[in-house]
Amino acid sequence: MYKSILWEVREHTGILTLNRPDRLNALDYTMREEIADVVRKVEYDADIWTLIVTGTGRGFCSGADLKARAEAENTGGGNSILTQPMFDAHYYYPIAFGEISKPVIAAVNGVTRGAGNNMAFAADFRIASDKATFGCNFVERGLMAEASAYYLPRLVGMAIATEICMLGEPFDAAQAKAWGVVNKVVPHDTLMDEAMALARKLNSKAPIAVRMTKQALHRAHDISAEQFIDMQNTMNTKLRYTADAKEALAAFIEKRPAKFQNK
Repeated sequence: MYKSILWEVREHTGILTLNRPDRLNALDYTMREEIADVVRKVEYDADIWTLIVTGTGRGFCSGADLKARAEAENTGGGNSILTQPMFDAHYYYPIAFGEISKPVIAAVNGVTRGAGNNMAFAADFRIASDKATFGCNFVERGLMAEASAYYLPRLVGMAIATEICMLGEPFDAAQAKAWGVVNKVVPHDTLMDEAMALARKLNSKAPIAVRMTKQALHRAHDISAEQFIDMQNTMNTKLRYTADAKEALAAFIEKRPAKFQNK
């Protein structure tokens, strides 16, 4: 069905694998559209509770496919590519990973540059292979740091975000962990096992409560404490009437694991 990605669902977890290993999973127009299609599926499929994003081969995502863009320009297709909106909050992948209600895990397996950083930083969790490298090299291409400049200050603070975005220099997984860019660094061969273990842990919680918590975390930057309390009260009032909340209370009283159904 897809040309540039692999897609599967297991254990309530969608696994999106960028699959252009010959170009280190660089993004072309087809891949962008296919990622957008998957994001829509994840958002509206009640059986998918968590999304994992990773890559095949040596790259997570090396950024935009500049070679493909140059080839398109040489064959007369450049104008349409250059005039396409680079960001559309309704579907464009970096914003979408942050804005969809389901939690997103970036399993960063290798080379990550440019737009690849946008995807990783927009995710809710980042697990990095010990072979992963990062680099917001937009300034070396004459561009600003795109969504990385939005997400990084929230992840690591302004000082480190400024260093990463303005200098554009590559850094390895150990440095990413030291800066707080990633949650965890693991041996390369165990990366997907670690990502699936985290997905299972997330999926063992009440799914609707997890989604509302993600929403609250994202909105907390933009509202006052009083507004947050109002939002909190509204959310928890709704949650108390869910079947999963009732199951959580019953499981607590009966001293057994809860069996959530996303209801």
